[in-house]
Amino acid sequence: MRALVVVLASLLFLLTSVPAQGAASVGEVLGGVVSQNNVLLEGAEVILDSVGRSSTDGQGQFTFSGVPPGNYRLTISKQGFPSYSRAMSVRAGVTERVEVTLAGLAELPRSQGGSVSVPLIRTGNAFLVRALVNGGREALFYVDTGASITTISKGLARDLGLSVGPGSPTVTLVTVSDRIEVPVASVESIQVGGVEVRNVRVAVVDLGGGSQVAGLLGNTFLSRFHMQLNPVQGVLTLAW
Repeated sequence: MRALVVVLASLLFLLTSVPAQGAASVGEVLGGVVSQNNVLLEGAEVILDSVGRSSTDGQGQFTFSGVPPGNYRLTISKQGFPSYSRAMSVRAGVTERVEVTLAGLAELPRSQGGSVSVPLIRTGNAFLVRALVNGGREALFYVDTGASITTISKGLARDLGLSVGPGSPTVTLVTVSDRIEVPVASVESIQVGGVEVRNVRVAVVDLGGGSQVAGLLGNTFLSRFHMQLNPVQGVLTLAW
């Protein structure tokens, strides 16, 4: 009887151990696909050579599970956009994350009501989104739902040809340690996730020459929408 119990216990150990070992011996590829103007692209064809093919869902996402470790080529295509291809490695027990931007602009929403979901880029405790300013200038913006006004850097203002200086109208910004007067101007358009707001009032601030961030997306843009920021899913939803 004791021998039978030992045998059964051994079999149970083997059966419960196999899935864990199997999961640890393969990897996973998760990815997202957006257009150049940051619209999530549904229905893009995704091929991972020697593994299979998939297509992006309504959030622009795709998944390949149970991928053996090795080197692969990932190819993504969608009608109306140039194809994208890259080599990548998959490691055992690791989820490889791939964010792809297809060159070209997606069609802007035309309906009177709807919503878009915009992928967020996390940096520490803050979130960034990609935007197009004046239809062609790509820029990164912090999302700040508590900011009354959108801000842009002096460098971006210069690139856009905005003239600010002595005599320009100003606004008072409250910082952590001070209150500062900064010039204000109007940007012709800002697009996020394919939706556009025109004639956006902005404050022009000095972000320092080394910053890769062009500004802060505040309520002169965000208040045009019903907005929901989901940090768990990493998505900003803008509804109108």
